[in-house]
Amino acid sequence: MLCSALARATQLRPAAGRLTRRWYQVSPNSVRPGMVIEHNGSPLIVVSKDHGGTGRGQAVIKLGLKHAVTGARSNERFRGSESLEVMVLAQNEYQFLYMEGDTVHLMDMQTFEELTMGVDTFDGSKEHLALLEDGMAVTVKVLVPEPGPISWRLPLRHTYKVKSVDQSIEKDKGATYVHAVLENGAQVKVPSFIRPGESVVIDTSQLAYVSRA
Repeated sequence: MLCSALARATQLRPAAGRLTRRWYQVSPNSVRPGMVIEHNGSPLIVVSKDHGGTGRGQAVIKLGLKHAVTGARSNERFRGSESLEVMVLAQNEYQFLYMEGDTVHLMDMQTFEELTMGVDTFDGSKEHLALLEDGMAVTVKVLVPEPGPISWRLPLRHTYKVKSVDQSIEKDKGATYVHAVLENGAQVKVPSFIRPGESVVIDTSQLAYVSRA
């Protein structure tokens, strides 16, 4: 479970120069999707906002929410006169060191402190996780001041070396592609002119070839 993985994470204090501002209050009218609010003791990500009419003469704001730790979704209504606690969501850069079972070991690029997080806190699928390789820079999302690190993701683009290519040819939008195995073992499709030993840039979110490096 994501909660147990979060409990295993090493909780680090923000380093000097990092974003350390505590929560602040706003009205429901000022809340925007992407913000993280504290409600009923839980950190909730705002995913949608709708002005749902009035209630007893006051404007009512309907928020679509996702729990920042468990991913559970809910809908809540708030009066325009209420105040909501907004939490600070920082995104810090770490370096992937190694994986041990279902735990990844990361290093803070500024303080060199180590952070461990569960694989189940990864923002992506197993296919995306296969693109992870030693020394890769990853982004850790941290709720400040607590509960701390909640998830991590790959860089949007990364350079890989091609280990081998398959001779099977596929047509995709007029281009000719072949199946390739990267040095970290991940498999992607690349243009037929790519040869083993070449470096390529991969869009990690789409698992797609972008260009030669």
